[in-house]
Amino acid sequence: MPVITAVLGDVTTQDVDAVVNPADPAMRGGGGVDGAVHRGGGPAILRDCVARFPDGLAVGDAGWTAAGDLPARWVIHTVGPNHAAGQRDRSLLVSCYRRALRVADELGARSVAFPLIGAGVHGWPRAEAIAAAVETVAAATTRVGEVRLVAVEEVVHQQLRAALWVHCPPPVGAGTVGALFERRPHQFGLRGDAYLWRELRARFAGTALPEDWFTLRALLTAAIEQVVGEPLGSRESVGWHDPTAAVYVPAFDPGHGMSAGAVHLPWWVHTGVPMLLDRYAALRDE
Repeated sequence: MPVITAVLGDVTTQDVDAVVNPADPAMRGGGGVDGAVHRGGGPAILRDCVARFPDGLAVGDAGWTAAGDLPARWVIHTVGPNHAAGQRDRSLLVSCYRRALRVADELGARSVAFPLIGAGVHGWPRAEAIAAAVETVAAATTRVGEVRLVAVEEVVHQQLRAALWVHCPPPVGAGTVGALFERRPHQFGLRGDAYLWRELRARFAGTALPEDWFTLRALLTAAIEQVVGEPLGSRESVGWHDPTAAVYVPAFDPGHGMSAGAVHLPWWVHTGVPMLLDRYAALRDE
């Protein structure tokens, strides 16, 4: 499996072997990312498209051209299904990633940058587009060593990163704060709590355990408050079943609303943080 990262930026400026272009079936340039790729790469890309794809390219398929003036060596073009036009077969969206990686292997590309295929003018729900990207690339058998999933918007970047940590959680070192967290947490009642658990595990993957309990509590509290955007104890006294106990965190919601992105602050005050502190104390007593 390649190393997969979520990147905030412009896919056309990525310094990789190949960038992936969500192309129009006619392969003559279009709007959105397709237009940006052709503008950035110059007329060489269009000339290559005309020569290599005189009849265009089928939905779900992929092929390559030179990259022209782009930093990459190649452009891998793939035609995503148009959800807005009724092309709602998820296997075609998955095929875009699989075929693009297969073409990358044929070229000998070691690093590839993907935009989020289908989530723009083609209208795929963001949750489905993110799941297709992350699950397909994570399960791929490929010689590509690095895959970048590139998002222009900060919230989409955060959602991609959260999804990646579900499927590809980063390793944590022994004796670190991150090691206090299980790699695959249980569901805590609200989906956002499990995302926050993974977020904290990743943040503290390389942070050495502090010398005292108070410093650890301060580290955990500060990180939670930074993610949720309010003091940890702000809803401490709210009842467990009161919906006002939950804080909506957009980074944890790929498109399903409050049910997906909700973090239950009283759980963290009364259970989550104390549990982690108890684990720390047990390690110190060994």
